[in-house]
Amino acid sequence: MSNTLSVLASSSDEVQELPALTFLGPPGTYSHQAAFDAFGDSVHYVAKQTIAGVFESLSSELPFGIIPQENSTNGSVIETYNLLRSEFVGRDSFVRGETNLPIEHSLVVRQNVKIEDIEHVFSHEQALGQCKAFLKEFLPRASLVPKDSTASAARALLNPPSDGFDPLKSAAICSTVVTSLFPGLEALRTGIQDGESNVTRFYIVSYGVDVRVPWQTPPTDQKRALIRLLPDRDSVAWDSSRAIKALNIPISRIDRRPSLSSATFHDVYFFEVYAEGGKESDVAWFDCVDQAVERLRQAGLESTVLGIW
Repeated sequence: MSNTLSVLASSSDEVQELPALTFLGPPGTYSHQAAFDAFGDSVHYVAKQTIAGVFESLSSELPFGIIPQENSTNGSVIETYNLLRSEFVGRDSFVRGETNLPIEHSLVVRQNVKIEDIEHVFSHEQALGQCKAFLKEFLPRASLVPKDSTASAARALLNPPSDGFDPLKSAAICSTVVTSLFPGLEALRTGIQDGESNVTRFYIVSYGVDVRVPWQTPPTDQKRALIRLLPDRDSVAWDSSRAIKALNIPISRIDRRPSLSSATFHDVYFFEVYAEGGKESDVAWFDCVDQAVERLRQAGLESTVLGIW
């Protein structure tokens, strides 16, 4: 933890020769922890207020980012998939890898606040959803207040009282890391997440596909790709078996979000595919994905490769 804190404390005003990586801030979020586990001191960390801010800031000056994709108990991160609908994804920005982080949530409060004092609980909507059982049992009457991130929820506890907000009657669900970053906070309960295993998977994203991802911890050997599919907007219903047959590659997951087109209830689909056995070379896997996209085109399906790794 000392290494993490030293990185968090480094001045962003210093001239940095390391490549920049953006994350959902402020410092102390799970996104920050996942990024540090994967990249260590090989990158310069830049906090953004929202997941959208991470994706939309990607540029030659900010070439890398990390965004939460799915939690093992609370499912897909909707904001991330909404962003994956954007035209710039698969054109300017791409998914380049993945990393997992075991999650342990804590109930954090101002020092000396007791659980019976709490009337409001702040956190990111994913964290609130991952602690439903604890909240139902111990804080059934508390109002749940979504925040941009878990760490920003903790930092809000240090704000002065205002209309509708009393920091001495509030708590945040976040990592215990914040108690080291924000003096005056303490963990009232730890390990409050639902289930014995709580893991969040993150996508590593980049501006362009040619820049080398500066991994400190090498990624898994599994070859994957993320493909966005837009069904024919004139069709009333979409037969997914048509796309599955055309892909002819093992599929690990299919996600769906409303399309950004004007057609009512017209959806966009995300297929994450993988190389069976994971033994193909990078070139062979790229060729395999290219051939699959061509089969989709021949089947009359509009597709875009959003990432390959």
